[in-house]
Amino acid sequence: MSRPGIRLVLLAAAIGALGLAAGCGGPKVQNVDPATEGYVSGRWNDSDAQAVADELVPQALDGVWLEEFHMKHGDKPRVVIGQIVNETNEHLSVDVFMNEMQRVLINSGSVRFVADESVRASLMKEVDFQRDMAKGGGVAPDVDQGVRGADFMMMGTVSQIVDQADRDAIVFYQVDLNLIDLRTWEKVWYGTAKRKHLVSGSNIRF
Repeated sequence: MSRPGIRLVLLAAAIGALGLAAGCGGPKVQNVDPATEGYVSGRWNDSDAQAVADELVPQALDGVWLEEFHMKHGDKPRVVIGQIVNETNEHLSVDVFMNEMQRVLINSGSVRFVADESVRASLMKEVDFQRDMAKGGGVAPDVDQGVRGADFMMMGTVSQIVDQADRDAIVFYQVDLNLIDLRTWEKVWYGTAKRKHLVSGSNIRF
């Protein structure tokens, strides 16, 4: 092949490589304030979880149940998280707003939370280990004397109503939480938070 022909082949290869590199560019990522609200699909996301927590925490702290417990027992109530049922069509995690609720309620100094079922087995395993260690004087012998049960269990549901036509939809979410007295099984508090999304031009079926 002549030199001009070789140059043309090399030039074409270089142009092709540049085009391939441009087409294979990675995603663009931008750091934003975690408190910034934003939606891509229109489904439930962290903005809704944070808003729900912000709405439910004052309801819980202002409830009559808290004052009545303090007056009767002179102590902070101990709460354990029970089942929070997702009744929506989406695979949403309830941990974000439940963890935020626990954080704010604990830091308020008015409520204490007891370890829930998901970590109880690990805690008992550690207590058993320390019991064995205590027999040989390795740790203090009162490792499990301070374990106390919960006074209330927090349970609830996340439900959804969808009104959709073609590519437009109204998606309504409702979070209902209640506290149940574990001694009497009485519901002593009921809190509700609602969110509504108006979605247009979406290719997603809600």
